Amino acid sequence: MKKTVLAMAVPALLTAGAAQASVNLYDADGVVVDLSGAAEIQYFKGYSKSEDANLRIDDADLILTTAIAVTDSLDAVAGMGFKYEDQFNGTLSNDSGAVKNDELWVGFASDEFGTITFGRQLLISDDAGNQKDYELGTEQISFVQTEGGQVIKWVYDNGTFYAGANVDLDQDKSETTDGRQIVGGRIGARFEGFDGRVYLYDAEDISGEDVSGFNAELDYAIDAFDIAVSYGQVEYKKHANTSDKKDVDVFGISAGYQADEKTYIAVGYDIIDMDPSSGSSFAKEESTSLYANITYKLHSNAKVYAEVGVNDDEVNGADVDTDTGYVLGMEVKF
Repeated sequence: MKKTVLAMAVPALLTAGAAQASVNLYDADGVVVDLSGAAEIQYFKGYSKSEDANLRIDDADLILTTAIAVTDSLDAVAGMGFKYEDQFNGTLSNDSGAVKNDELWVGFASDEFGTITFGRQLLISDDAGNQKDYELGTEQISFVQTEGGQVIKWVYDNGTFYAGANVDLDQDKSETTDGRQIVGGRIGARFEGFDGRVYLYDAEDISGEDVSGFNAELDYAIDAFDIAVSYGQVEYKKHANTSDKKDVDVFGISAGYQADEKTYIAVGYDIIDMDPSSGSSFAKEESTSLYANITYKLHSNAKVYAEVGVNDDEVNGADVDTDTGYVLGMEVKF
């Protein structure tokens, strides 16, 4: 089969948080099968005064993908992914995680039109966010739900221009009710060290809310330095009472320096402003976070890192007492 088709198809479907490395299990007679996974464990202390440091699973994924040559320029593709959830509740007898099948899709991939897939999968909005924190930046943008079970997704990337769109169809099959639906997309371009993109999102009745908004992101790299800037705005409305709503503005800026082949240092600053409507049940909140981290690459597929951050939070005009946060982590991919 044409390697260019597979090289474009499968990575384009994996999100920023998913495993990017892969092990080739089979490649013959126009059939390619790859397996990839990621495991990430952290010793984590958040900003909350009432929270103790804890050892936790941050990421644990496994995905099997295949591409089957239909013609010289068209592949049939499929993927099955599993996410491992940490469900430790303090007793050794229950120190085991649940396994969730979070991806199960089929579709087609082509050099000409990109990749279109159908089934259970992550939405394009799952990729939103370009800041350089591991855990201690203010959450850049919250689109509430970034995966679905009835997703139709299209992605295209020719190296300079890239775009995508998806819809998660209504889970409620009843003809007498208006159930939830999510639509969204992304458009972006890369040019001489610049990489800019905009994510769009619109959802009805997600956990009782209607959610709509965007996130604009710009990355720039020159020599050993790089910078990331983002601005997002989201409106949340109660589905049963659309006058009960809040607008959230989020801004982030971060910079990184590649000190040597294995060491990367980054700092960042985030601002989030939640402004509810008059008489709203939503809280008014303003929050800022300042963080710094260092990452050491043990191998192209393995790294360790440390991060520290401080947070200033105010809810309904009252200051929230916070602690200094810190994270020590290790990630291994294959």
